[in-house]
Amino acid sequence: MNLQTDFIANYTSPVIGFCLITGLLLFEIFKKRLPSLKTLGNLIKIFISFLISFALFLSAINYFTWRNNELSQHLLPPYAPITYVLHYSWQHYLFEPTVTILFAFIVFKIIASLNKKFNNVFFYDEEPCLAALGILATGWPNCLIYLSSVLFLGILFHFLFLCFSSNKRRRRGDVAEKTVAQADLPAVARRAKAGRVEENISRAPFRLSLLYFWLPCALLVLLLDGIISKYIGITQLII
Repeated sequence: MNLQTDFIANYTSPVIGFCLITGLLLFEIFKKRLPSLKTLGNLIKIFISFLISFALFLSAINYFTWRNNELSQHLLPPYAPITYVLHYSWQHYLFEPTVTILFAFIVFKIIASLNKKFNNVFFYDEEPCLAALGILATGWPNCLIYLSSVLFLGILFHFLFLCFSSNKRRRRGDVAEKTVAQADLPAVARRAKAGRVEENISRAPFRLSLLYFWLPCALLVLLLDGIISKYIGITQLII
């Protein structure tokens, strides 16, 4: 394959994935909501179809390139068994998208199963689709960095929120003590009785969803693809 074909093979999928994630992110920003589950599901099917079709397209280009070259045509029938070119196409063009699709399917099923088992306690309905789209867009092995960044940011922001909420409740307690000391007891009792519902709500456990991290993290991984490949030790996982 020539340099032009190599460029198409290396950058077409990331560019289309970048456009898809950017479009979804802009839709969410301007519409204040995500597309419907049906639309997200159709996008997953379209992207999977693209990955498979593009891999077959590259395999066909490789075959015709070999056939038109005096040296490489000896790698094709009748000089060599057809299994050689099929194995080469599978290893270089089909195996990586197959792994990406299978990994996206596994993550989708895990999130959907957790939702079903725990009655949507951990994830929103759109999150299995968003996770799968992010994996398909970032590809293998960058999708591992993608999932790690989503989990890391989710845990970090949850921790920061808990610290902020704890300090806020402590300040409210100090203000309440001063109020009790300065006001008459009957009035304080009435206000306390009226505020029990609000207090119970404020003490309810907070769940910081990963919903708002899937798309930005996928976009960030796509933008930093060169840095990730160069400095983060996942190059040994490249297929």
